[in-house]
Amino acid sequence: MRKNILLIGMMGCGKTTLGRILAKKLSYDFIDMDDYIEEIANDSISNLFKVSEGNFRNWETEACRRLSKINKSVISAGGGVIKKNINMKLFNDNSIIIFIDRPIENILEDIDVSKRPLLSKGKEVLYKLKEERYDLYNNYCHYRVVNDGSLEEAIDSIMKIINEKF
Repeated sequence: MRKNILLIGMMGCGKTTLGRILAKKLSYDFIDMDDYIEEIANDSISNLFKVSEGNFRNWETEACRRLSKINKSVISAGGGVIKKNINMKLFNDNSIIIFIDRPIENILEDIDVSKRPLLSKGKEVLYKLKEERYDLYNNYCHYRVVNDGSLEEAIDSIMKIINEKF
């Protein structure tokens, strides 16, 4: 299999942690899209947001354009990547798009709010974001994996999809 694996879902759902483990298991490269955006923009995510959310989203789309052209990578996307249809269209053909669905309560146990620009107004924002984005995650993904147990269980679920379908 040469396709990428694109992990989408709410911030704090486990995309980066699962992505690193998955990349190792598959002997794929791992790319955290937020880190990649910082690299190509030569600026931090929080500074890009300070200009405007639109500024950040434009850099995110540029990252999607570039990353959709590579192969054999596990890519952990930012939570809002689904806000622009073009982002998901770019990945649709060369990637297996997996929605990591994790209950908000579990996310709130783990997340460091200070490192999340969109959560600067409080944790309630996470519930609002889920309400706004949940249907989009479901509409854009090829597969959905519930991450409400151990990391091993989530990885096993993803590997089962990969092994059965590809």
